[in-house]
Amino acid sequence: MSLGLTAPALVASPMPEQLPGTAVGAAPEGSGLPAQVPVSPATPAAPATDGLRFGASGADVKALQRKLRVRGVKVQVNGTYGVRTRAGVRILQRKMHLKATGIADAALLKRLGIKIRAVASAPGAPAAPVVPAGPRYLKVFPVVGEHHYSDDFGDPRGQGAHQGNDIMGSMGLPLVACVDGTISRLTRTETGLGGIWIWLVDARGNEYYYAHMEAIAPGLTAGSKVTAGQALGTMGMSGDARGTAPHLHFEIRPNGGGSINPFTDLRAVDPAK
Repeated sequence: MSLGLTAPALVASPMPEQLPGTAVGAAPEGSGLPAQVPVSPATPAAPATDGLRFGASGADVKALQRKLRVRGVKVQVNGTYGVRTRAGVRILQRKMHLKATGIADAALLKRLGIKIRAVASAPGAPAAPVVPAGPRYLKVFPVVGEHHYSDDFGDPRGQGAHQGNDIMGSMGLPLVACVDGTISRLTRTETGLGGIWIWLVDARGNEYYYAHMEAIAPGLTAGSKVTAGQALGTMGMSGDARGTAPHLHFEIRPNGGGSINPFTDLRAVDPAK
């Protein structure tokens, strides 16, 4: 496709690839109920839990980690449901022919023989609304057009843990600058695991890595200034993605340091969400 045009900027709802209860008796704020709602001992609160997931901690997570190790999945038993534990759960889910969500849901826990502590909620108390987090780093989603992706940061790869998110799409899909910034380096010739790639840096020193591209937009060079939404190139499958499905491997590296999980920011600026 032609790369001479600049893709329209998307409005946000605000190196290579080897390398985030309601107490019993407490009425919800703004519900109009008195501050304390008595709960009869004869009517116990119903337990509410949907399993264990990223960010959880405690004895239940330790029990899960021990079960993973027993089944040959190498994780540290530290009681923290972090990147490695989530990746381990995905591995086990695949072994058990389950959907690899990385969440230890009630069905998986039951098969492992793990009973987690239920969290009691007051009868009739509405669940707190889930408010999506705003973007911390991104202004614009890096892909224009139909796409899909998952929280695959930290998943096992042949070269080590996955250091970004893979955004899947079709060959030649437009890729745009996710922030205002400067192209720090790029290659139009396939090299390394990333193939054809671009590194973009913003005014705060945060770096953004675009890998496996098909082509880079004409006129862009190291030192080029770009604005959020400006065309950078097109989606491909260069580098070690050759022969796989077209996708963009996307990373965020705060202050040029180690890669962090970009999933929350991507969701926050994704116009399809």
